[in-house]
Parts: sequence; C-alpha cells; structure tokens
Amino acid sequence: MGTKLIDTKEIYKIIYKLAKDANINLPLCVFEKIKNCNSDEDIKNEILQNAYLAKTKSRPLCQDCGQVVVFIEIGQNIKLEGDYIEDVINKAISDCYTENYFRKSVVIDAINNRDNTKNNTPAIIHTKIIKEDEINILLALKGGGAENTCQIKMFNPTASKEEIFDFIRETAKNAIKFACPPISIGVGIGGVLETSCELAKKALFEGEDVDINLKDVFEAKMLTTSTHIANLPVCVNINCHSSRFKKAHINFDNQNYKITFEEDNFTPKKIDLNKEYKKINTNNLEDFKELKIGEKILLSGTIYTARDMAHKRLVDLIKKEEKLPINLKDIFIFYAGPAPKKDNEVIGPVGPTTSKRMDNYAKILYDNGVFATIGKGDRQEDLKPYLTATGGVACLLQDCILKSEVVAFEDLGAEAIYKLEIKDMPLTVKNI
Repeated sequence: MGTKLIDTKEIYKIIYKLAKDANINLPLCVFEKIKNCNSDEDIKNEILQNAYLAKTKSRPLCQDCGQVVVFIEIGQNIKLEGDYIEDVINKAISDCYTENYFRKSVVIDAINNRDNTKNNTPAIIHTKIIKEDEINILLALKGGGAENTCQIKMFNPTASKEEIFDFIRETAKNAIKFACPPISIGVGIGGVLETSCELAKKALFEGEDVDINLKDVFEAKMLTTSTHIANLPVCVNINCHSSRFKKAHINFDNQNYKITFEEDNFTPKKIDLNKEYKKINTNNLEDFKELKIGEKILLSGTIYTARDMAHKRLVDLIKKEEKLPINLKDIFIFYAGPAPKKDNEVIGPVGPTTSKRMDNYAKILYDNGVFATIGKGDRQEDLKPYLTATGGVACLLQDCILKSEVVAFEDLGAEAIYKLEIKDMPLTVKNI
C-alpha cells in the first residue's frame, strides 16, 4: 500500500475555502427543507431572502459567524508534511475570518479570561484515524444561541424509545423559544457522556433522518453507537435555521491525490417580502399604545445596540451612581453585535441575540428610562415593550440600517454600543 504524502498547506487551502463558503452559502438541502417546513411564512420568506442577499453580496448569513467545528478523518497510511495540522487549521480560520470581515466570537478562556481572541480561534477539532487512503473534512459553524439550548440526559438503560423521544421533543420545544426557528436537531445516543455529545453535533450534518413531528423543526437527524450495559446517554444538539456546513474529500491514487468539494452550485432566488405591516417610528411613542401582541411592524428611527457585556457595564455604572455614556430615556435597545463592516458598508451584517440572557439587567435599564427592547425569543413577561426580529437574517436587517456609529464601550468590539438610524426594520410585537 505504501505511505501517501500530503503537505498541510493543502489542508490550509481547504479549511479556508470551507470556512468562507459555509458562512456565505446556505446549503441547498437546508434551503429546500426550510422552504417546505411547517413554520411562519413571513419568517421563512425573510430567511430565504437573507440567503439570497448573503450569496449575492458574499457576506455572512448570520452575524454570529459561529464557533468553527472541524471533523477530520485521516487514513492511517497518510503522512502529513509541513506545519502541525491543528496550527494549520487554526491559521486558515484566523485568516479567513479576518480577511472576509466575519465576526470573531471566541474568548480566551471560558471562566478565567473572557477577552476575545480576535480571530475566532481556536476551532473545535475532532480527529479520527480511518482505514481508507483518504482524508474527509466536515466543517460546521455553530452559533452561540443555539448551542445554549442543547441538552444531555443519562437515561436508565431500560428506558423506552418513547421516553427518549419525549426528551428529544421537549428539548426541541424549549429550544424553539430561544433559538432561531425553524431549527434542526442532531441526536447522539450511546458511548459515554462525551461520545453522545460529539455524535449529536455530527448528526446535525451527517445523521439518519428521524421524525419528531414538531412545528418549527425542519429536520431531525440521529447517530447511535455502542455503550456500556449500565448506560444510555442521549444528547440533543440544536442548530438554528442557519445550518452552515461544508465538506471536502481528498482521495489518493499512489502518490497522487484529488481534492473534491461537495458544492451546491445554486443561487437562491430573490423573495418578495410582505411589507404590508404597520409603520412605526421611535419618535412617536404614543403609536405603541395601539399595538397588539403578535402584530407585525416596520420600525424606523433611532435605536441602540447593546448585549451581554454592555448591559453589565451599564448596570454597574447605575449601581455606582456614575455617569452613563448614553442617555437611556425613551431609547430602544437592540440586542445585537454586528459582524465587522467593509469599507462600503454602513454596518456589517447584524441580527438579534437571545433576549433571555439580558433579563437580569433589563429591568434596571427599563426602570432607568429605556422604553423598549428588540431581540429574539421568549423572556420575562414584565419586561415590555418588547419586540422581536427574526434571528439569523443578518444581511436582511443590515439593509435596514442607514447610519451607524459606536457611542460607548468601543473596546468590546462587536459588543460595543452602536447608535443606529434604521428604516422599515421588520419586527413582531412580542409583549406590549
């Protein structure tokens, strides 16, 4: 058989291409399933139009460009030459995210140092040695909001399939409230605890189809494996509608190799959105008295972005009775952190983050003058007015922003406070 050689420079090129394509191009299989799933038609149209905009503008589908997860299978007879492969993978991701103005969301250490690494690395890398003379690479982007809704449960080994599927459905129902529906579900069953988690993540992109029959779920996939006689670990991994992944294969014939990519080679069609919504301006707060829960609006005027760390800083200043960097009276706060902007852009692609994470701070901000908030998902009912934007449609919402400037906490990067002038941003009244 002999040893097959490949320079890791080739791996660099592959990873760079996969990371770029995954950010910009929604897979055709995902596009078609979303189009045909049981979900709100207005939201589906916004998602499909966003896919069209991302493809045509070569900009990220979602402002949360995700933590990069790489599954790489390497044949045992293949020798890698050049720089260490994990360094190469991370260098490709760092270069890709910097050069293409994708948002960097990875922090140095989960608890000891949450400063941003500023290049979206390190990636999560899963390596497996296989028999075949080939290298298989699956690269996926995993947004933080969806990842926060994942669950694992160690079942009794005598548990029935009905019990397991009840757990899957319950996890999905809870996720729909906070992730970006319609969602996809990956289920991993077997092994030990960490095995089921890895299987569930990979199942999102390579699992066998299963039916859980839920509204706002466009697909569910499962992978299973062996386990201990006393164990039955089940992990449910949630992905939002922006299910971003790409694959590459390297096949060897003696010392020659061929690189192939699984590509869709399609461009989504432009969608005509329903614009027959009530038009509201942030300068006319009286208009909000007539709105009803569930009503669709087009919001124009001035809003401010702020998310986790900005909220913490604002509340800390309030508690210390120190001067705030912005006047909170009657303002609208948009829970968002944009991707970096290009020179020809007002702002980078931007969309809402999960509102529930801000609940511990929101009441204090409402009490200090904030009029309304904009985000995604459910939250405490007493925090109102509260409007929701469709999650994961960053290019669509980017087009609603006429002006943008950083007005506070510039050191936070994507989490800085931006002052935005918007026109006709499509929103839903969640609580009033």
